[in-house]
Amino acid sequence: MEVLEKYFDHYVINARLKPTFFVVMPLAITTLAWCPQAQQLAGVVLTFLITFGVMAFLSNLVSNKGNKLQAHLYKLWDGAPTTLLLRHSDPTLDPHTTQRYHRWIEKHIPGLVLPAPQSEADNSAAADSVYLSATNYLREHTRDKATYPMVYSDLVAYGFARNLLALRGYGAFISLFCIGLNGVFISFNYSGPTIQEFIASNVSMVLFAAGATVASLTLLIIFAISVSEGYVRERGFRYAKSLLAACEAV
Repeated sequence: MEVLEKYFDHYVINARLKPTFFVVMPLAITTLAWCPQAQQLAGVVLTFLITFGVMAFLSNLVSNKGNKLQAHLYKLWDGAPTTLLLRHSDPTLDPHTTQRYHRWIEKHIPGLVLPAPQSEADNSAAADSVYLSATNYLREHTRDKATYPMVYSDLVAYGFARNLLALRGYGAFISLFCIGLNGVFISFNYSGPTIQEFIASNVSMVLFAAGATVASLTLLIIFAISVSEGYVRERGFRYAKSLLAACEAV
């Protein structure tokens, strides 16, 4: 990780590269299970990938896929989480908090007038464009990590969740592939005449293979169940609430 920190900032490492590492984890575990010596080459391989721009390319690729997924999710949710929370019609925040945020935004952004409830109902698209402008202002004025640590922390968590969901298909495929690969390796190294005798004479091999298979199966279940639209939505609204809460801190 120290090697990455020399070339990439905290957000890129945690929101873009870590989802990639999570996806290829079954392959890494399987490789180490069957070839422990590969651990000694990990640093060299990572440096090579960084030097020739592979990691930068992966970072950009993951970002692009995440942004494309985000656009789809916003359509599914009927807007960005910040836009939804600023709407008078959205029940997530109590009306008093919504009004307090509206008053703060109008006070601190010259010339920006947020729509009244009836105006929002009459022209939701126009209202959302105003809410988007307010969100852009807040995003630009909360970039100081030291002043707004919670906003940044939730931004990173949302970026990780969004990008991991964008890579979920790859993660599921790699996990399945590694489950089959471990089975192939065991079959290739099998020497009878009975399974019990094979296990007794190859305890280390069987344990490593079983561990790699269980790890791959566990990650497959995570990709199939836990990495979901709901998971990203929860992190997205958590970030939106933190961003809007900055209105209380200024």
